[in-house]
Amino acid sequence: MVLDNVLVKEYEIKYYEQNLNSQLKESSLLNLLQDIATISAESLGFGPSYIFPKNYAWVVLKYHIELYKDLKNLNKLIIKTESRGTTKLYAFRDFELYSSQNELLGKVISAWALIDIITRKILPMQKTLGFIKNFEPRLGDLEYGKIESLSEVNYQKEFDVSFDDIDVNKHVNNSKYITWALEVLPVDFRMSYLPKVIDIKYKKEISFDAKVVSVVQKITENGSVYTLHCINDNISGEELASLKIQWNKV
Repeated sequence: MVLDNVLVKEYEIKYYEQNLNSQLKESSLLNLLQDIATISAESLGFGPSYIFPKNYAWVVLKYHIELYKDLKNLNKLIIKTESRGTTKLYAFRDFELYSSQNELLGKVISAWALIDIITRKILPMQKTLGFIKNFEPRLGDLEYGKIESLSEVNYQKEFDVSFDDIDVNKHVNNSKYITWALEVLPVDFRMSYLPKVIDIKYKKEISFDAKVVSVVQKITENGSVYTLHCINDNISGEELASLKIQWNKV
């Protein structure tokens, strides 16, 4: 259902989108957010049918995700998204997550850029998509959290970039980074804790024939448990993405 800049879509949650605890995988959630964002953009006139012939592509720059309920044993997930408008270089999009009983499960804010696929340069919004409204802050908007630099490394693992990690924009899909980030954590930790707040910042693209290293610092502070994550190009050493996750004990 589309109403102005708002789209609501119901998703059936498949078994392969859940982990061994019957929780929606974090990577699956990001894929669903990307899907409804694409559908919404298409309905509003700046989706694939408009941008691909011009050699443009949307890339997500950052997410802030707040989960109020455990995304466990879901047979359906209802997602509402709203295009919030643009600034000079960036576009903003909000999401709300609901159960099939219309219970609010979480909220998400995101920032996006439109790039030239050939040059990989960010395009100016007002010039390229002047028909989109300007971003206007609202009372009660979520805020992006600060992602601190790691001061030590507690866990580390190297990954190869595979063919299936690359999407139609010719770079690693955004959902893969959270998989690399979480895969480093011990199994007993993943069995005992669930994400409550997730901040992700994407900094640099990577493509074929690459290796990445995922490093993690675990922090316990005032009774709360956090992990800081950094995904680096293992050849150049460049930082590709950073994450901060606040965890709840199961």
